[in-house]
Amino acid sequence: MIGVSDFPESPDLSGLSAVRENLVGLWHRLTDPDTGVLESQNCIVADPMSSVAELGRLFGKAAGEASDMLLIYYAGHGLLDDRGRLYLATSQTQARAPKYSALAVDLLREDVGNSAAGARVLILDCCFSGRAIETMSDQQGLFREQVTIAGTYTMTSTTANSPAYSLAGHKYTAFTGALLTALDRPEPLPLNDIYLAVAEDLQSRGLPRPQQRATDTAGALALSRGRVDPFPPPDPLLDEVRFGPAQAAAIREKGLQVMRRAAAFACAVTAGLYALFAVANHDPGEIWGGVVLALVVYFILTFFVHAMRRASAKDPTLIVDGTGLTMTWSKSALWPEGRLFYPWKDISHVGVVRPLPGTVNSKLKEIYDANHALIVRLRPEVPDPPGESHFHLSNELNKLGYHAIISRIGGFGATKKELLAALDRFAGERVVHSEKEFLARDPRLRPDML
Repeated sequence: MIGVSDFPESPDLSGLSAVRENLVGLWHRLTDPDTGVLESQNCIVADPMSSVAELGRLFGKAAGEASDMLLIYYAGHGLLDDRGRLYLATSQTQARAPKYSALAVDLLREDVGNSAAGARVLILDCCFSGRAIETMSDQQGLFREQVTIAGTYTMTSTTANSPAYSLAGHKYTAFTGALLTALDRPEPLPLNDIYLAVAEDLQSRGLPRPQQRATDTAGALALSRGRVDPFPPPDPLLDEVRFGPAQAAAIREKGLQVMRRAAAFACAVTAGLYALFAVANHDPGEIWGGVVLALVVYFILTFFVHAMRRASAKDPTLIVDGTGLTMTWSKSALWPEGRLFYPWKDISHVGVVRPLPGTVNSKLKEIYDANHALIVRLRPEVPDPPGESHFHLSNELNKLGYHAIISRIGGFGATKKELLAALDRFAGERVVHSEKEFLARDPRLRPDML
């Protein structure tokens, strides 16, 4: 495994901080005592400062020693020479002269072709990595026969002419992040199915489709033994965050206090205006008319305040825990009693977006925060859950696979800050903290959609 994140000899090549996390994440999954397929001593992470010669010796040694499986993984920048040949950048690469300062994929093919390993796997996460597919299957290649004798599998993050993506603010690059997610599935997936899962993940976010090529039965090789239960349910009494009627009532009470003050002010203004008219018209009776009208307005508004307070007992409840998101709600005039559950394993990302049009004055910050919407993006292969939410997003967002759990998080007594803290605790990298992050996570989105 090699990952290069810094390129001091090539200022034009941007740093790739996510590559370091790629190596850590993949190493842990391949060598996990319970689910991995490799012994830790057989999974070598190359020094990121290695020269082309040092990497060549490392790959040649691994290819010569491997008898069961040879796996080569690279993450970094891919470069093309003037003939369109693919090179893998190292920390010493000069971008304008890759032929003499970067690792040629042609040479990798020779090591792969000469290896006696029963299965050979090449995974490239870099720009133009699809060129490796062409290189590995070159009809005129000197080692074509050896490459196809035993199973060889190649997976690349993009096509021969497309860039790869490392999205700002994300822990992993887009391709490797999707690969790690596929390896985390409960059932062990063969490489062919891993590829399909990665392709669906990336394409659902508008990112380039990865490429693959397999010979013999190499595509049936699994890189994970699967997990018994990747999301074990915690003790709900000890490990959950719950939002519900009690919290909602507290938030609603702040709004009702504003309404009561507004009602008192309206009554005072009404009585004052009537008093002015009475003085101007020399009719004292109009003063009493103003007082009566002001009292009627005050009692109507007070009745509304009490009705709103009683309604808080029917507010929905949201539970955030190690299994996922659960929302329950009581029967009302609009819909029957129900329950909605989204397990984390089905969620691609989750976040809180700004208030929907027509909500209260944004200057009332706490009330404004309560009017944010909680939305999730399900993984492409996940069908809509039964008991779909009654809270709807725009048609454009629905078509992109987004679902609103609730249109006002204040409905279950949460502020944006409190809810994001709960999501960070249980949802990990699935959490999107801002509209800007939503746009970076899913290029299909536009600012006006959120």
